[in-house]
Amino acid sequence: MRPFAEVLNELCTNPPDGRGKVTNVALAAAVKSRGGDIGHGYISQLRLGVKDNPTCQAIVDLAGALGVHPAVFLGGRRELHPAERPGWRATALSTLFEAVHPPDRGPWSPEEVAAAISASGQFGSISASYIRELLGNTSGNPRLKHILGLADHFGADPAYFFDDDLAARVDAELTDFLALRELGVVEFVTRLAERTGDLSPQARAAAVEGFRQALEVGEGWSFPLNSRRTSADHT
Repeated sequence: MRPFAEVLNELCTNPPDGRGKVTNVALAAAVKSRGGDIGHGYISQLRLGVKDNPTCQAIVDLAGALGVHPAVFLGGRRELHPAERPGWRATALSTLFEAVHPPDRGPWSPEEVAAAISASGQFGSISASYIRELLGNTSGNPRLKHILGLADHFGADPAYFFDDDLAARVDAELTDFLALRELGVVEFVTRLAERTGDLSPQARAAAVEGFRQALEVGEGWSFPLNSRRTSADHT
């Protein structure tokens, strides 16, 4: 993903609406006219890369003042639909918690996610209590690095937290994935991948053919896919 400063500078230098270059003072005034509050000094620091961790609200305010979608700052689309007013998608994080976790266990806990993000060090630190606030919608203004850390943990596109179009596609895929997981397909594929080196070519071919036929005609599985393993089974 491109640095925040690089994207902001590009938008200020070549605004998508064709107006001339946008100065820091003019951008601060545009944000204020929309009800936001970002000083021109802070905008200067963002453009220089001195500051690189704006809040979600700052991202939304800057995007609105520049006439672009906030997802553009996270590697997503730039264009806005008519009358579109994008912002933080409050349901995005809970959807990821519900859907994205190893097949042999339930959802990650906020403590596990916070520990994993903080341990990586790539996106700073985040607390379990703050993740709970985001999940409970008692807070909706995470900083950029929080957003990137959460997206990285769940393997999601960071723009998913802002873009309704992208979210509609991703959520449809997650719905299909959850259905497959409920049927045991995800566990089956995982188990097959783990055992590939131990299976003969004939056994692998038979497994794949049985899987294909079950999908096509809805017949029962040839493997006990309803069994649920725990992480301890890997040890």
